[in-house]
Amino acid sequence: MCGVCGVVGDSGRRAGGLNLVVGMNAAQRHRGPDGDATWAGPGAVLGHTRLAVVDLSDGGRQPFVSTDGTVAVVFNGEIYNHGELRRRYALTTAEECDGAILPELWARLGTEMFGHLRGMYAIAVHDARQATTTLARDPFGIKPLYWSSTGHGLAFASECRSLLPLHPDAALRADALHRFVAFGAIGADASPFTGISAVPANGWIQWGADRTVRRGVARPDLLTDLPPTTPAELRAAFLDSVAHHLGSDVPVALLLSAGLDSAALAWAGRELGTELVCVTVDQDGVMGESSRAARWADELSHPHVCVTTRPDLADVRHYLAAMQRPSIDGLNTFVVSRAVAGIGLKVALSGLGGDEILAGYPVFRMLRALPLLRAADRLRLSRLLAGLAPADRRKLALLAGPGGPRDAAGLGTLARRLTAEPELRRLLPWAGPTVPAESTGDRSALALSRYEIRNYLGAVLLPDGDAFSMACSVELRVPFVDVPFARRALALDPRRGVGKRGFAACLDDRGLRRVAARRKQGFTLPMDRWMRSGPLAPVVRAAAAPDAPVREVLDRAGVDAVLAGWRTGALPWTRAWQVAVLDGWLRTLDTSVVRLRHDPADSPLVVA
Repeated sequence: MCGVCGVVGDSGRRAGGLNLVVGMNAAQRHRGPDGDATWAGPGAVLGHTRLAVVDLSDGGRQPFVSTDGTVAVVFNGEIYNHGELRRRYALTTAEECDGAILPELWARLGTEMFGHLRGMYAIAVHDARQATTTLARDPFGIKPLYWSSTGHGLAFASECRSLLPLHPDAALRADALHRFVAFGAIGADASPFTGISAVPANGWIQWGADRTVRRGVARPDLLTDLPPTTPAELRAAFLDSVAHHLGSDVPVALLLSAGLDSAALAWAGRELGTELVCVTVDQDGVMGESSRAARWADELSHPHVCVTTRPDLADVRHYLAAMQRPSIDGLNTFVVSRAVAGIGLKVALSGLGGDEILAGYPVFRMLRALPLLRAADRLRLSRLLAGLAPADRRKLALLAGPGGPRDAAGLGTLARRLTAEPELRRLLPWAGPTVPAESTGDRSALALSRYEIRNYLGAVLLPDGDAFSMACSVELRVPFVDVPFARRALALDPRRGVGKRGFAACLDDRGLRRVAARRKQGFTLPMDRWMRSGPLAPVVRAAAAPDAPVREVLDRAGVDAVLAGWRTGALPWTRAWQVAVLDGWLRTLDTSVVRLRHDPADSPLVVA
């Protein structure tokens, strides 16, 4: 795990190229506090900051360079099947580090290499023989990678903020701001800044010396052509995923809550004969998870650490400065990652992704209502049903009413929508409409999982998970977001989804069945209370100031209306935090680099 960066083309040949990369390494030092390095070759300078997890010797230092010096690679993440690839292709690389195989594997396979990698990764390959530079990301987009085209060539980095000094004319993207207001986060594979782009998940981009650009997909079959699966095969796939994710030369922690996903990871560790340091974070004693988590860890003979913590203002400022893309989420990840780092650990397993892969969210149960709502449409009863919804259940009224969603993707969009169109207009009077995605008519759990994987896991949880864990120099590993396991899980029951109780039944453990039978629990924070009188209150007060930066990108009267509505209890905390966190994020940006004012003419349609 680390931070990667580089400049290629004229920038790589210029004397200032090395200085640019040294500066980006410094900006990403938190991603790799165990060392940093640069490499200069024909027309390229690559940089790397190291978090030593696998092969702690100098053999794990990057960049990795081929024996003939023509291929140089910088790599962020973990290649869990590197041992299998060594054997399959008879690779001769002596170093034990997982990424050390990449130059030789590239020489054998070229871009086909990416389809054979199992893990989480962001990779840059500079090939002097072919005069190409190739950037790639793992299939689900667990690890980020951004690039920009400057007047002197190509630049790339793990974090988009590291590229801002190369773009003195950068501005906030209007479509990103629009989507943030609508959903509380910008889209998957998106950058908040003009001039800076994200390498797409499951994709690669290659630049040639003649400025030609090629693009490709690593796994075209990622969520299609799923293999027929039995419960026993899903159980085996889960244990196999966890076994691969346990590969480490440093101790591995587990973020343990009272929910099924993390409990299943603890169970898998015991089944595999591996002791995990189970960490539970208790916020002011309000979580109620620590006692159950402690009992489960004790039952499985894992050591358990309960950390009681409450962020102060300095922590909140650190969180905002670490935020790469505006998001209303992620503070929980920051808090637990800080707790892991505080006890001296730097690798942690997380149950992130379990709800999307296993159809665990409550919205999956709403799929059963869609055929009934279609029948109500035919009988012209939709308005009556919408009128029966309680006044405080606006989304339920929208679902039942005429024009409500009648397929899985539409249901997912409604569930994830934070700000309805009329309220969005009050904050962004200049914005175009948010256009719903075209209905496919697919009402299966598989279709809703695909929506959630793309629009919540890929757009919120994974970007936030990387940004805020790496801000604390902690590597977050996500065994549920593993291609072989995910394909098996999605295939077991495409119509209804596995479900949490179904997953516990597949694992065939009495204790896990007991956990699955309880009401869903996860790691949450007392956000409303903290915003009113706790560590988040100064952020909210700052957004209310007349000169707040957020008032330069959102309508001033709209901002006041949202904050006032939350203070009186008319609006949920999420709406007020959306305004406050955007303001806090804007305050961390250098206004001489990023223009805060949007261009009203740049208001494209945003597809939900």
